Amino acid sequence: MNNKKWFRTAKFATYIVVMVLLYILQTTPGFLTVFGVKPNFVIPAAVCIAMHEGEFTGAFYGVLAGVLCDLGGFALAGFNAMILLAACTAVGLLVIYLLRPGIINFVLLLSAVMLARGLLDFLLNYVMWGYDHVWMVFVYDVLPGVIYTVAVSPLVYYLYTAVHAWFEGRMEA
Repeated sequence: MNNKKWFRTAKFATYIVVMVLLYILQTTPGFLTVFGVKPNFVIPAAVCIAMHEGEFTGAFYGVLAGVLCDLGGFALAGFNAMILLAACTAVGLLVIYLLRPGIINFVLLLSAVMLARGLLDFLLNYVMWGYDHVWMVFVYDVLPGVIYTVAVSPLVYYLYTAVHAWFEGRMEA
C-alpha cells in the first residue's frame, strides 16, 4: 500500500516538474519561434493530465498551468487560471463520461480549449475597448498561436502519456 502511495506522489511531482520545464522552454526567448509566434506547452500539458487523471486532478493542474501562463503573459492576473480551471475540469469530465483518451480526442479538445481561451482574451482585451482594426489582432496573433500550439501538442501528449504509463505500470506491479 505504501508503495502505491509513493508512486502516486512521485507521479504527480513528476507532472509538476515536467510542466515547469515546459514553462521554461515556452518562455525561452527565440525557442521554436516561427514568424514571431511561439507555441504554448503548458496548456497542452494540463489538458493531457486532465485526460489521463480525471476532473479533480485536471482542475488542479489547470490552475497551475493558468498561473504559469499568467506569470509569463500580459493578461489580468488569474485570467488564465480561471479559464484553465473550467476547461480542464470539463476535459476530465468529458473523458470520463463521453470520450476515450487518445491523440485525436486530445487534439480536438485542446483546439477547443485554446480557441476559447484565445477568443476570451481577444474579446476582453481588444474588442471590449473598441480599438480600430481589431480583427487583425485575432487573425495575425491569436489564430497563429492556437494553430502552432495545436501543431506541436502531440509531442507533449506523448511525453505525458509515457510518464503516466510508466507510473501506472509500476503501481500495478
